[in-house]
Amino acid sequence: LLADAQSLPGVVAAARINSRLFGTNTAELRVAGIDSVAALGRFNVQITTPDYFRVLRTRILRGRGFTDADRAGRPLVAVVSDAMARALWPGQDAIGQCMRVGLGASSSAATAPCTTVIGIAENTAQQNLTDDPRFMYYLPVDQVAPHELSTMYLRVAKPDARGELERVRRELTRAMPGDGFVVVRPLQEVVDDQSRSWRVAATLFAAYGGLALVVAVVGLYGVVSYSVEHRRHELGVRAALGAQRADIVRLVVLHGVRPVGAAVVIGLGIAWTVAPHVQSLLFAQSAVDPTIYFAVAAAMLAVATAASAIPAVRAARADPNAALRSE
Repeated sequence: LLADAQSLPGVVAAARINSRLFGTNTAELRVAGIDSVAALGRFNVQITTPDYFRVLRTRILRGRGFTDADRAGRPLVAVVSDAMARALWPGQDAIGQCMRVGLGASSSAATAPCTTVIGIAENTAQQNLTDDPRFMYYLPVDQVAPHELSTMYLRVAKPDARGELERVRRELTRAMPGDGFVVVRPLQEVVDDQSRSWRVAATLFAAYGGLALVVAVVGLYGVVSYSVEHRRHELGVRAALGAQRADIVRLVVLHGVRPVGAAVVIGLGIAWTVAPHVQSLLFAQSAVDPTIYFAVAAAMLAVATAASAIPAVRAARADPNAALRSE
């Protein structure tokens, strides 16, 4: 199946693994000088073919990835994540270090041969998108379990992988022996399953925020218009005494923006106070990000200025004689 997948037109690279994304496994792990590796956290293992890092675009920071030479009968090798290297060998170079891996019910790490670290890979998401720290190590399939991989990743040349789904499924199902069948999904769908709750929360936040903004704009426009109407005589007097249109516009706009500025300060204080309670609803975003606070404050003041400008311009264009005769 892997060879057939690699030969498909449009497929850039293909790799087999022992578990799909967010479904990694663990194994008993022992490292010289550490009494209990498990006490440091969860160490996930991924059994892969050599092209895995190329398909997933997981960068090898130091050392090397797997090659076809890393097969049965050759020295056992592994690639570890940067976080794992720092946790197990702090202040040392992890390349060349020995660790013992116990795979299978009858295999014990205590009697397992030495597996040498040959590469350091960048940290990646494992069980979920918010894993931290990300302790992950990779073993070449031909040295561990060549017949136990049930998942395959394909990287296609086209930017839209969905357009290739049916063709890939049809070709691989034809190559599948016996009555087996192939299920093909874009990797984005797997990620979307993990991020759905955050996207729903973000949509609700945006909807409620947009509704509140509309209500604020309509209310502010109404209040400023009502105020301008009642101050028509005053504005006419100002114009008759030599006030320029720009002066009248500035006066009306400031009258509308000042209370909004005070409200923005109060609102930012409330938001900062309740931020810890909504942090769990956000993905890869701090609830107290100063940039976001500044942007929201600037947007509110801009909206307040726009809502005040329309009645301000109308007031400035009014005939001062008509305003004076109105009362």
